[in-house]
Amino acid sequence: MFAMKPMFDHFLFGGDWNPEQWPEDTWEHDLDMLEDAHINEVTINVFSWALLQPAEDRYDFSMLDKIVALLVKHDFSTS
Repeated sequence: MFAMKPMFDHFLFGGDWNPEQWPEDTWEHDLDMLEDAHINEVTINVFSWALLQPAEDRYDFSMLDKIVALLVKHDFSTS
């Protein structure tokens, strides 16, 4: 008899999350709702390049750092 070995220890279920488009005080609630829906992975930073590079020779990753730290705190994966 053939037995399959699982390739993964959990199923990834996710979608886009664009918190930079909303007030920061809503981010925790967003993540609570995503967790209630059993979402465990999000794609981030899709629409925010202008926030990361406000000038041709200048970068600002402060908002992205906050977003990633919050996702790590909530045990999310990112892609």
